[in-house]
Amino acid sequence: MKYRFSEFEIDISQHELRHRGLSVHTEPQVFDLIVHLVRNHGRVVSKDELIETVWNGRIISEAAFSSRINGARRVLGDNGTDQLFIRTLNRRGFRFVGGVEEITGAEAAPVRHAPDEAAARSAVPSTAISAELTRLDDIVSEAIKAEAITRPSVAVLPFENMSNDPENDYFSYGLTEDIIRLLARNRWLSVISRHSTIGFQGRVVDAREVGGQLGVNYVVSGSVRKSQHSVRINVELARAADGKQLWSDRYDFQLENIFDIQEEMASQIAATIEPELSKVEQQLAARKAPESLDAWDCYQRGLWNLWRFTSPGYDTAEAFFKRSIAADPAFARGHGALSYVNVQRAFSDDPRNRPARLETALRQARTAVALDELDCFCHCALGRALCLMQQNDEAYAAIELSLELNPSFGQGFFAQGFNVLWRGNAIEAETLLDRATILSPRDSHVWSFHHARSWAHFSLGEYDVAAEFARRATRQANVTHSAFVTLAASLGQLGDTTAANSAAAELLRRKPDYTTATARQELFFCKDQDFLDRYTEGLRLSGVSDE
Repeated sequence: MKYRFSEFEIDISQHELRHRGLSVHTEPQVFDLIVHLVRNHGRVVSKDELIETVWNGRIISEAAFSSRINGARRVLGDNGTDQLFIRTLNRRGFRFVGGVEEITGAEAAPVRHAPDEAAARSAVPSTAISAELTRLDDIVSEAIKAEAITRPSVAVLPFENMSNDPENDYFSYGLTEDIIRLLARNRWLSVISRHSTIGFQGRVVDAREVGGQLGVNYVVSGSVRKSQHSVRINVELARAADGKQLWSDRYDFQLENIFDIQEEMASQIAATIEPELSKVEQQLAARKAPESLDAWDCYQRGLWNLWRFTSPGYDTAEAFFKRSIAADPAFARGHGALSYVNVQRAFSDDPRNRPARLETALRQARTAVALDELDCFCHCALGRALCLMQQNDEAYAAIELSLELNPSFGQGFFAQGFNVLWRGNAIEAETLLDRATILSPRDSHVWSFHHARSWAHFSLGEYDVAAEFARRATRQANVTHSAFVTLAASLGQLGDTTAANSAAAELLRRKPDYTTATARQELFFCKDQDFLDRYTEGLRLSGVSDE
C-alpha cells in the first residue's frame, strides 16, 4: 500500500516518505504520526488516539507531543499557521486535509518528478570510499590478535534466538552481522570477524573463554525475543580478562515486519556500545602511572578531560593529545582530537583569540584526515572547524563523508545537525539532531545535542519547544552557561516573565558580566540576523542587560 498527496508519496512497505520521488529523512515517530493521520484522513484523530498509536499509550510530555506534530508539519513543508496538510481542531484533535490517493498493486510504482540521474548521483557514495568500506566488513582473527596489543579489540557473539519460531534465527544472525559491520567502521576498534565467532553459536560461554581463544579485550553478547508485533533485545558488554559485566541494556521495538528495521536496531546498538567502550578505555588509562602511558592511553586520558567542557579540562586534554602525537606522530586521532580542543575553545576563549584557534583547528584536522582518510572522527573534526568558520557547504561535505564511513556515529549526526542549522535549514537540523540523540543517548556531549535542538526550534519560532530542550540541556552535569542563555531567551520570547527572570538569574550567577553583546559574540558562527535579533530581544525581556 502507498499513499499519494500533493507532491508526496508514503511507501508503507519501505517505511519511506518521498517528495517528488526523492526520499525525505523522517524521524520514525514523525513518520508513524503522518501515516496514521493520512490513513484516517476522512475523520478527526484525537490526541489520545495518536499517543496510543505512535507511543503505544506511554505517558509523554506536552513538549514531546508538540515536537512531533511540528516535525510532521515541517517535513511536509507545512506549519501551524498555514495548516496545509495537518489541521488542528481546538479540543478535538487533528485532521489530515490534503487530498489523499490510495495506491495498491502494480499502480504502486514510485512516481519520480525529479530526474532519476540526479537522484542516483546523490544516492551513490564515491567509488573509493565504497571500495574501502567493503574491506572493513571482514577483519580476520589473526589481524585482531596482532592489533589487540595496541588497540582495544572486541568480539560480538551470535545473538541467541529466544523466540519459539526457528525462522527468527535468520534475524538473530543478521542482527549480529550488522552490529559487527557497524562497529568495524570505528577505526579505533579492532573487531573480530563473524567467521571467528560463529563457533560460539548456541553455546553458553564465559567472556574469559572467548578472550582466551580469540585474543580480544571485550565481548558483546545478547539475545532476541520476538512476540506478536514486538521485539526485545538484551545486550551486554563484558571484559574478557575477568568476565566482569561492564554494561548492559534492553531495547524494545514495535514492528510489523521483523526484518524491516533490522538495520535500525543494529545501528542503535552499535552506536551505544562504541561510546561505552570508549568510557571503559578512558577509565583504564586514568589508572595508569603517567610514565607508562602510550599514544592510545594519552588519547583516552585527553578525551576524559575534553568532555569536562572547562578551561582547565581543555588545557589538560591538549597536553595529553600532544603527548599522544609525540609517542606516535602518525596517530591520526591524536591530531583530530587536538583540532577538537581548539574547536571547543573557539566557543569559550577570548574572542580576540578565536580566528587563530580556528585556523589551528582547521590545520590539525586536515593533518588528521591526511593520516587516515577512513576515520570518521577526523572528518567530523574537519567539518566542525569549517562550520565555525562559516564555510557551511564545505563542512557539510566533510561531515557527510564522516557519516558515510560510519552511519552509527552519533557525534557525526550532531555535527551535521549543528552545521545544517546555521546553513539555514532548521527543519533538517532537528531531524539530524534527533537522530544523534537516539543513537547516542548517553553521550558525554548530550547536553549539546539538546541545546542545538533548542536553537533549531528557536529558529523556527517554536519558543515553547525550544525552552523544553534548553531545560533538558541544563539538567546535564557538564552543561555550560550557554544552555541557560537559550533558556532565558526562549522564555523571554514566550512572555513567561517569572521563569525567564529565574533562568537569567542562573545565567548571571554562572557568568556575572553576561550581556546581549556577549550573546552576539558567542554566536559568531550564525549568519542569520533575524535569529540574532530575536535571540537578544528574548534575553532583554528576561532581564539580561545590553551593556
